[in-house]
Amino acid sequence: MTDAPGPYREESLRQALATDPRVMEPELEVSIAGNRVVISGTIPTEDRRAAVTDVARERFPDLEVDNRTVVPTLPAAGGEEQVT
Repeated sequence: MTDAPGPYREESLRQALATDPRVMEPELEVSIAGNRVVISGTIPTEDRRAAVTDVARERFPDLEVDNRTVVPTLPAAGGEEQVT
């Protein structure tokens, strides 16, 4: 699959990220240009973020992986919520 044209490679990785049990994220964006794959989007945990890189490297070991996914942080609890 590494010799396929760019759009096919992108879709192949997108599908792998959506179906691999370590990631299971169908909404990630994938682009491949030259020898670099860029993955972006929001992911729920740091473990899954690391798995994104792992899956991409397993799928395309010949490409540099630029994992731009982010894990959102929740604001610290600041006390009780006031209900009026």
